[in-house]
Amino acid sequence: MEPTSHIPENNKKPPIVTQKFSQALKTANHKELKSTGFWLNQFFMVISTVFGVYLAAQSGLEQALKFDSFSKMEDNYYLRTSLFDEVADNANSMEEYANLLAKSPSIKEIEYFKPTLEKYIWQTMQYSPTTLETPSELLTQIRRFYSRAKFLIDAVANKRISARQAAEELKEITNLIKTQTLPALKNSAKQLKMELQQNDISVGSLKELTNAN
Repeated sequence: MEPTSHIPENNKKPPIVTQKFSQALKTANHKELKSTGFWLNQFFMVISTVFGVYLAAQSGLEQALKFDSFSKMEDNYYLRTSLFDEVADNANSMEEYANLLAKSPSIKEIEYFKPTLEKYIWQTMQYSPTTLETPSELLTQIRRFYSRAKFLIDAVANKRISARQAAEELKEITNLIKTQTLPALKNSAKQLKMELQQNDISVGSLKELTNAN
């Protein structure tokens, strides 16, 4: 019985696929890979792609910042307009009460017609992030008006000052609010609206866009 012959593994012939791949590598034209132009072209393709992505991101960030800025401006427009209406109503109430006090009414009338300062908008403003974008001098004038009016109303009701004295001072502070503060507040709200319109934004459009999303 003849012994079985064993062929060493390192003497085995490579598969046909491997042979063809080796031959393809030997015969391939490497001139294009070795040329400087090829690599420069690839380099500029990568750079242009990165730069394009950067510009797109930059443009998106800029648009987001503009939207945020205009949205805050619109919020502050509504705040100033609402504050104007509230202060105007309070000023009218103080004026009417001052006219009553000027007639030296009885204590019962003073108590019965004692007005209340409406402060819903004023108190709500402390929770608004755009409150301090309202001109500080206007906020100061309104704060002082509310504080002094309340003091005068309580003082005359408690007989600490005369009705005539309270009437004179109420008329004075009310006149300042009506002739100076309120016109300035209304004008500042108009300026915000005009600035929005100059950027092709109508008041209310940003709110509609936000709600739509």
